[in-house]
Parts: sequence; C-alpha cells; structure tokens
Amino acid sequence: MVCVEFDSIGVPEGADTAWRHDATERWVRFALEAQSRGEHVLLFGQVPPGELLAVPSAEQLDGIAICVLAASPQVQEARLIGRGEPADSLVHHLRFGQWFRRHSEDPQHAPEVIRVDTPVPMDWPRWETLSGDDPRWPVTVLDTDALSAGEVAERIEAWARENLADVESAEPRGR
Repeated sequence: MVCVEFDSIGVPEGADTAWRHDATERWVRFALEAQSRGEHVLLFGQVPPGELLAVPSAEQLDGIAICVLAASPQVQEARLIGRGEPADSLVHHLRFGQWFRRHSEDPQHAPEVIRVDTPVPMDWPRWETLSGDDPRWPVTVLDTDALSAGEVAERIEAWARENLADVESAEPRGR
C-alpha cells in the first residue's frame, strides 16, 4: 500500500476549486499507475467525495472507498485554534467542514459548491442522482469528536484493512 498526502504535491497561493479538480485528477492517475503494479493507494486530504468520483480518470479505478473524518463545528473550531489557525479564517474552515460532512452523508446536499466549470472535464452525472445509502456512493463518515488522535488513527487503519480485505476477496465496497 502507498500512503500519500493530497497537499504533498504543493498547494499554490490562491488555490481554488479548479486547482483542486486538477490535483484530484493527478492523484487518481497516480492511483491508476499504482493499480497497474498491483498496489493500493491511501490518499489523505480534503477531497470532496463528489469531486473524486467525477474526475475523468476515476472510472478506470477498480474501486474507490472514501473515509471522511468529521467533527462538530465546536470541536473543529477548538482544534483549529489549538493548531494556531488565524481567527479570521475560522469561519471559512467551519462552513466548508459543515458542507463537507453533509455532502459526504448526502451527495445531493448543495452540489453547486463543487460543481463549477473548470478546465478539467468533470463527469458529474456519475453521482448526481445517488443517495447517501447507494453502494455507488462509497463514503464512510467517521465522527471524531470524542476520539483522541490515536483512536482516530486506529479507526482509519481498521477501515482501510476492512476495505482492502473486501478487495482481496473480490467483493470491493463502493464502485
């Protein structure tokens, strides 16, 4: 398994949705290269499920499973402040965090947040009619409010092992 961090490719000043669409497509192509070698990729970062499923190369992957780490606005704010996040950026983080969680649970929640025209030819119809309980919406939401960092790591590892076991048994969850 190859573990990578989304932002490790570098985030330019003023990164926007167009940049994120392009970066997500680049990571999916990276995963396709790994897939051709028989490897799996665990990508960490803030990739909205709808964007990941809509990038052009996503349909070539043998499977996709998404685990979203979510926290209540109160817990998220406390964690951001604890990390030294500037006060004037908190509202943006909190709004995006709330939208991200709702989108992860219900793909029909405010899709216009990510469905914007960019140079990347996104395939939005792959998920635009799905509900949160559709197996083609391969998203698990992990509420981290009451968990320590170590407990979150343990839950992510268990989730990854379960999904890899499903792949190995030829019964992948999700797509």
